[in-house]
Amino acid sequence: MQLKKYRYEFPPLEAHFVEAPSPRAVVEFLQRTYPHNWEEVLPTMVEIPDWPVFWKTLDQHGRPLPPNKVG
Repeated sequence: MQLKKYRYEFPPLEAHFVEAPSPRAVVEFLQRTYPHNWEEVLPTMVEIPDWPVFWKTLDQHGRPLPPNKVG
């Protein structure tokens, strides 16, 4: 499965990084993580080519995977 990297901000100017198989998985993750204001977080989401050392990897349903389950 090819995973893509994404960046989003919440609160504003506080970057978070995730890896997921699709943008839809990231949207589902944001909806669960920020249920009351996900529509404010969504516009900050962008796909990025590379990322810093710390990130979250998501499965096809947008749920975070433990670090040792990646791949």
